[in-house]
Amino acid sequence: MRFFKTAQKAVKFAFVSMPLSVFGWRNISSNHRHLKDLVSTIRNPHCPMCDKGVMFVHRDAEADEKSLYPWTCSADCGFGVLTKRDQKSITEVLLPLIKKKGRAQLDGMSEEEQTSLIKSHTRQSRTFWAFAVLCPLIALYSLATSGMALTCISIFSMTLPFSILAVKWSYRAWQVRTGTLYVEGAFKQFVKRGLWIPGIDI
Repeated sequence: MRFFKTAQKAVKFAFVSMPLSVFGWRNISSNHRHLKDLVSTIRNPHCPMCDKGVMFVHRDAEADEKSLYPWTCSADCGFGVLTKRDQKSITEVLLPLIKKKGRAQLDGMSEEEQTSLIKSHTRQSRTFWAFAVLCPLIALYSLATSGMALTCISIFSMTLPFSILAVKWSYRAWQVRTGTLYVEGAFKQFVKRGLWIPGIDI
């Protein structure tokens, strides 16, 4: 029995793992998981304690006896809660606290402070848009100058995460400008109306 298991592992390594590694499958798979995590951070609620990170569940986290998962702050501030793994559950737990704190902070800001915050978020958004535009140009230049195909693909693949971050900060600026905080469906409408495109503020 042990012999067959060993043989099976050897065959898998020789005919699956090894060929895939040659084509950069591990890097592609790792990048895919990273992008998936990055997309989820746009919708995941911010940490109500430090306001620097977002709440997330580690990929290898295990549920407790009540099938609840530990959600922690991405900025490692120490704050955490136990709830189900889906975004709806963590939002329901934290939304009352975040909404109260966020509204108090926004209402307590002067017009100048709000304008400064909007400009800061907009500046970050446009910076990431610039990176998103540069990545395919650099990839094409590298390919034209006999660069390695995998290197070109890796550079080109960075366009998506930079675009996601650009949309994220554009959305944050729009939230402050309009006072639209924690409204269900707001992000969907923001995207559908094209408000994430630089220069459109309708």
